[in-house]
This record gives sequence, structure tokens and C-alpha cells, in this order.
Amino acid sequence: MDRSQADHTGPLVERGGLTWEAHPVRELWRLSGPMIVSLLSVSAMTLVDTLFIGWLGSTELAAVGLGGMGVFTVVSFGTALFGAARVRVGEAVGAGEQHVVRAELGAFLRVALVLGLGSTLLTAAGAYLLPLLGKDAATTHLARDYMLVRALSCPCVLLTQALAQWRQARGDSAGPMRATLLANVVHLPLDALFVFALGWGVSGAAWATLASAGTEVALLFALQKRDGFFWEQSSFRGALTSALRGLPTGIERALDMIAFTAVPLLLLEVGAVHVAAHQIVLQLSLLSFLPLIALSDAVCILVSQAVGAQRPRLFVRLTRAGVTLTGAYALALGLLFVSIPSVLIRLFNEEPSVVAIGVRTLALAALLQGINAFYNLAKGILRGLSAIRFVAWVAVICAWVFTPPLTYLWGVRWGYGAPGAWMALCTETFVGTLIMGRRVLRHPLWLAAHAAQPQDGS
Repeated sequence: MDRSQADHTGPLVERGGLTWEAHPVRELWRLSGPMIVSLLSVSAMTLVDTLFIGWLGSTELAAVGLGGMGVFTVVSFGTALFGAARVRVGEAVGAGEQHVVRAELGAFLRVALVLGLGSTLLTAAGAYLLPLLGKDAATTHLARDYMLVRALSCPCVLLTQALAQWRQARGDSAGPMRATLLANVVHLPLDALFVFALGWGVSGAAWATLASAGTEVALLFALQKRDGFFWEQSSFRGALTSALRGLPTGIERALDMIAFTAVPLLLLEVGAVHVAAHQIVLQLSLLSFLPLIALSDAVCILVSQAVGAQRPRLFVRLTRAGVTLTGAYALALGLLFVSIPSVLIRLFNEEPSVVAIGVRTLALAALLQGINAFYNLAKGILRGLSAIRFVAWVAVICAWVFTPPLTYLWGVRWGYGAPGAWMALCTETFVGTLIMGRRVLRHPLWLAAHAAQPQDGS
């Protein structure tokens, strides 16, 4: 039975086996834990950049925020593409098809090489276009300089994603975690050296990030070298198949990020101070967003393995565990944000205007934590069930219908600035959660597995 049948038919006939079947919640913790640490470590690099640059001034902080979003928007296409394509790896692991698992690694690496070169060129082009799009010349020119250096890191980032996501789909999230942690060890002292000691400012932060990206990909290649890269078991035709499998999610993520990148560009209309406050709140929110993405990815992998092994009963248990974990984590971070908002904002910048705007924005970010927890979880579940196109359509439509227009209306025209932008983000995420949550609860596999649970003791 193929993946499309899993989406449209009744309960699967159980066959095969999974080593974690008796303890799915434990496996979710085992897989997601290192992924959470990895993503938090990636966030820590940007967080350190923001902490250091924030003390140079709100203009420099706004530039790093704007330039960083530009780079992340470009590489997010490849990152999301691998995230969707690894569903096939998870299914092959569940079905015991090791030849497919090996071939997918070679395919992933071929795709990463092509996307890495294209992403570098696109990021460089975007850097030169940026000063034409924003009204604040000082901010956009600094952001351009930051992006031009960061463009060189795109091949490293995408090769890292290819290796890391393939290994995660096989059940190894600890190896990529260690590589990311060591990359952070390199990043922190270089950031301090380049930004302050050498006086390179915004560009110095970009060079430090480039060095850490190169370190991470080198460590992952050294780790994988022991087992091989299975290049000869793959082909460019197989790489094209993998790329097409993840294409809807890649397009979704890129369009979603373009809509999100429009937020700081629009906020430049009301001043760099609002962009700076937005960037601070965004970095604090990543402490919640990224672990929630890791939990979503882990659920996606385990659901895909359960589908491949034809174990539909695990679906409900994984969903309930995901709801509990993501909800609890988002609640904890939300409470922290509303308890000490000014203390958190002042860690980055002490300008009174930035602090005042940041405090108001952080209250809305706390609300967004809770909504986003279930939004990302629903995405992960549906991707694990291969409903990739549905997730892509909903995410893109919600992002473009709500975020840029409402940011312009509430943030620019009505003068709310950064808080208005985060009101728009809350609206987008809430509507998307309602639509995707309904799809999960009405999915044939959910209905069949949930109805079977009282009879089979699961």
C-alpha cells in the first residue's frame, strides 16, 4: 500500500515492526530531545549576534534582523524541502527497505549541492536589491553588507540540512546535535572577536556565523564518513524525485518566509526602533518556536515510520503525546514572557523607546506561543501522513492573506508598529490551526485508529 492510500482508505493492515512501538512517547522524547537542542543551538548563534549587535545601536540591530531574515528566507526553501523529502526515508525505515534509505542520502547530497549554489547567488542578488525596497538607507545598506557575507554560508547550511535530516529520519538526532553544539563553541568567541575586538560590527557577526556553518558541515561529514555517503547508489534522477517530493513544502516555506520578511520591511515605514523591537521579540520567541518545530518534526518522522510499518494505532498515541508536550512548553515560555518582559528586552537594548515597544510586543508573542504550538504540531502530523500539498496550501494562503496586509493596516496605517505586526501573526496562526486541526481530526487514519483503540487496548 502506498502513501496516497494511507491518506484515503480505511485502517491499514498491521505488519512489520518498530523497535519503539511499545513506548512511543519515550521514542518521541528520545528523538525530539537532541533535535530541540540542535535547533536551540542554531537559534543561539543568532541570539548571540543580536545580543552583541544590540549594544551597537537600534539601527545595527534592525539591519541584522532584516538581513538575517533575508538569508533565512532563501535557505528555508531547501531546509523545508529536505524536511518533507525525509518522510520517504522514515517510511522506508519502518518498512525495512534499507536500499531506499541509503539511496536517499546520495540524492539529498546532490540536491544540496545544486541548491547551495543557487541559494548563494539568490542571496547576493537580494542583498543588492534590499536598499531599493526600504526607506531607511542606513539600515538597508548595513543589512546588505551582512547578507553578502552570509550568502557564502548557504552551501554549508544546505549540506548540513541534507545530512542532519537524513540521519534524523533514521532515528539519529544525537549526531547532528553534537555537531551544532560544537559549531556554537566556535561561534561565540569569534563573534566577540570580530564584532568588538576587530571593530567589524555587523559584517563581523556575519563572518562569525559563516565560520560556525563551515565547522558544522565539516563535523557532520566526518561523522557520516564512517558509514559512507552512498553516492554510487543514487543518481540525479533519484535526486530529482526527492526534490519533487519535497517541492510543495519548500515552496510553502519560502513563500511563508517572504511574507514574514515583509514584516520588518513594512515596519521600516514607522521607524528602525520598531524593527529593532521586532527583532528582539523574535529572538526571544525562537526559544519557543524552534523546540516546537523540533517536536513537530519528530512527530512527523514517527508518524511516517508508523505508516511505513502499517501501525495505525500508534497515530493517536503520538498525536496526544505531541499535544501534551508542545502545549506545556508553550505555556511555560508564555508565562515567562508576561512575567518579566522589560528584563528580557533590556538584555538586548536599553533604549527607552525600544524597551517600551518591545514590552507591548512580547505580550502578543506570549499569546502566539500557545497558538503556534498546535499549528506546528498539526503540520507535522499531516506531513507524516503525506498530506504535504494540503499543508503547503493552507500555510501559504494564511501567511499571505493575513500577515502582510494586516501588518500594513495595523502596524503602519493605524500606527501600532511592531505590536500590530504580531497581532497579524497571531491571526494568521490561529486561522491555520483551525483548518489543519480539523483536517487531522477528520483524517480517515485518525478516525479508524481512534475507533479501534478501545478494542485493541492501545
